Amino acid sequence: MGVFGDVFRLMKAGTKQTANTDLAANLRQSADLAEQFGGAAPNTPLGTHGAAAANPFTNLAAYANMLQGSGTVVSLAPTGGDVAGTPVYAVELDVTVPGREPYRTRYQTVIAQAALPGWQPGAMFPFRVSPTDPHSLMLG
Repeated sequence: MGVFGDVFRLMKAGTKQTANTDLAANLRQSADLAEQFGGAAPNTPLGTHGAAAANPFTNLAAYANMLQGSGTVVSLAPTGGDVAGTPVYAVELDVTVPGREPYRTRYQTVIAQAALPGWQPGAMFPFRVSPTDPHSLMLG
């Protein structure tokens, strides 16, 4: 079909998606999130994503300086909080970082219902760990 045909298909799909988008609902959801995180300083951790902050550049800088490790899920429980309707879970992890003793910590994160089976006890995830605070984690 070629590049021009693909561009046309993309424009057509975008127009169709725009017609099916509830802009008022999207705006309302954005306002809800802004109010929820309105008092948070952009460079401090939000408390629901480990060491992650609202500022992506702060996250990139922190991530680059963190140690690579892994975390094995021991248990998880809903905290009662949510972010835009997605529950926040407290995940108890056994963390292993090369050259350090393994330890247990708690990591809070949002977990969508569809992803919940992957977070069951025994599941292992890559984590980055702060070199100065072993309980300050970032997934990945």
